[in-house]
Order: sequence, then C-alpha cells, then structure tokens
Amino acid sequence: MPNTHPDETTAELAAIPARMIEAWNDGDATAFAAPFAEDAHFVAFEGTVLHGTEAVVAFHQPLFDTVLKGSRLVNGEVPFVRVHDDRFAVVHSRLSVILPGEAAPSPSRNSMELYTVVKGEAGWKVVAMQNSRVLGLDRQYLLDNVDALPADVAQHVSDLVGAIARAH
Repeated sequence: MPNTHPDETTAELAAIPARMIEAWNDGDATAFAAPFAEDAHFVAFEGTVLHGTEAVVAFHQPLFDTVLKGSRLVNGEVPFVRVHDDRFAVVHSRLSVILPGEAAPSPSRNSMELYTVVKGEAGWKVVAMQNSRVLGLDRQYLLDNVDALPADVAQHVSDLVGAIARAH
C-alpha cells in the first residue's frame, strides 16, 4: 500500500529523529525524551528496555553528564516514513556516533532506529523505539568466534585487540 499521506505529515514524522539528535548533541535527556508518549517503550542499542519518558531521561542524563558528555550524533538520515493511516506510522532512521575526543564516527557505533508513532491530541508521539547497532556479517562472524573461545582466552584476545588499537 503506497504512502498517500501529505508531504507535511511525512516531514513532521521525519523530524522526530532530527529533534532527538539535536537534544543528544546538547546533552539534554529531557528534550531527547520529549517525542515519546508517557508510557512509551524504548529499547537501547545494548538491549536495555526502558518504559516511560521518565525512565528514558533517567537512563540518558547520567550518560550525557559523564561518559557521553560531548558525544555527537551525526549523519542522521530517515530512509523511510510509512504512514499507515491518520493515526499510525513507522519511521526508520540511521545515524553515526562520535565519542568525546574522537574526530570521526567509528563504524562499530553506527545505529539504526525503528519508531512506532501514534497521533493523538498532543500530536505524533513515539510509543515504541528499537535502537540497534548496524553489525555486518564480517563483524558478527568475528564476535561469534571470540564468543566460542574459553572465557580466559576471549579476555586475552580482547586485551590484545585493545592494546593494538591503543598503539595505532
């Protein structure tokens, strides 16, 4: 079924990830959570499940104030917006993360998000979001091989890779 909804609706929905990127780059968890419905579900990239905007703020603000302070989301794009009817839409976005002290994003931190969005009296609100890392098959194969090692050997491999990365 083709998307036959007005361009304004598509643009309004595509602006949701852009507002969240701006809030992240400002280190403002309250603004980051603003597009969410009060009872929304948010699945973070590493699998943490948050329920409600208060939980989204409580999870993100300490990160913005410490380890993610000065991090930036860049290369934001919205590959598609699918409006299913006047009240329900799906939005897909992609972005890259630049950590504090880094000049460019690392491919290992590329993410994609899938939003379920519902329109109510307060306008369009995100009721569910899944944030996932983009992980190619080559990287997955490497991780599977490391995971197959005994724990002490896997730790040695991790330490070795870390030492090589710090040397370059």
